[in-house]
Amino acid sequence: MIIWREEEYEFSSKVLMGDKRLVTAELDKQLLEKPICENQSFKVVLCPTTEGYGHAQRICAIASRLKMSNIDFLVFSDEERIKFLSQPDLKCNNKLHGIKYVYSNNGDLNVFPTVLRLIFGSLYFPIDFLRILIMSLKYRVLINDYNPHLTCIPGMRTINITHYLPFKYGWREFRMNFYSYLVERPIVWGERVRSFLGLSENFAMDIRPEVVDCEKVYPPIVRDVTKTKSKVREELGLGKNEPLVLVMGRPYQKSCLRKNYDFHIYKKIALEHPDIHFHVVAPSGICRELEQENLKFNGFLPDIQNYINASSLVITRGGFGTISEAIMYGVPLLLFSAKEHMEKRKNALMVQKYGYGKIAENLEKDVLNLLDEPPYKRNELQKMGNGLDYFLNILTQNEF
Repeated sequence: MIIWREEEYEFSSKVLMGDKRLVTAELDKQLLEKPICENQSFKVVLCPTTEGYGHAQRICAIASRLKMSNIDFLVFSDEERIKFLSQPDLKCNNKLHGIKYVYSNNGDLNVFPTVLRLIFGSLYFPIDFLRILIMSLKYRVLINDYNPHLTCIPGMRTINITHYLPFKYGWREFRMNFYSYLVERPIVWGERVRSFLGLSENFAMDIRPEVVDCEKVYPPIVRDVTKTKSKVREELGLGKNEPLVLVMGRPYQKSCLRKNYDFHIYKKIALEHPDIHFHVVAPSGICRELEQENLKFNGFLPDIQNYINASSLVITRGGFGTISEAIMYGVPLLLFSAKEHMEKRKNALMVQKYGYGKIAENLEKDVLNLLDEPPYKRNELQKMGNGLDYFLNILTQNEF
């Protein structure tokens, strides 16, 4: 087993990227160009849902590996998700209607309009289903992440990627328990029934180490890192021991958003601690007047996983894709907990319970405390490796 240089990676090749994690550019080329399988005759449809970006992150990870092995695939989603994948020469179909939510001005879920939108949006589900059926004439495998109306397609081997295993909430958490019985449990039982009947396969992921057995439940799928920590930090002009805080989400309080309270807190910390560097992912032009040498505002960052991997702390709202990458790269999390978005609230509760980070209470104090704590040690989930390797093994072992 190859052991990577500790100052670069701090874990072995088996921990995160299997045999894909590299030290030098030469090894990088040799290993990443190694095909997934010898026979590459089967064709794949990758179908991330049209809500959020975590689903597209996982599809991006799978697409990159398939492309390395010259496996023919098509991405079926909407324009926004396909643009997010940002891969050259991508074969795609942007006609998926999928599912979409409605959000309040503060970014939290607006429940009642979302329910109405899902009801009326379901009228387009037969059209999505028909489009996939037509694709089944040419493509052999559907990787679905996660469109509830495309979980079983006649004539195609369907693999559904999910992360909805129930979490134990307190009896006072009425809303969370309601969400669990309304959403999580039906998805889990539906997948179990379809798998039992041989109608589809399920790749279930979770961030709870005692739940992940690597046979029925797997670690999260995360994107391969394409740059070393030292390379990213060099590009950002950071010293070896200077903390990097990556901000990818904002608090849900409307008053905070109106007054940009969070940005002013980062400005205060940056002024008082010149060695701490903030990189805030925010829409172009927002709060540029607050910028200084160690407080930068960026728009969309391609290959954001490289920046997460190089960070000392990630501040975000708790989408499963982002927290998965931070956990698997061994970076602590500071999360803003949603009130109405039950899935993100559940993610935040799990992150805090399992020691991957904490839910923000006092922003300034939380940032400084998480940076002052001892270096983030390798967690049990990280030791199990990238779920991407498990997924590709399942994808190919039944084909050849």
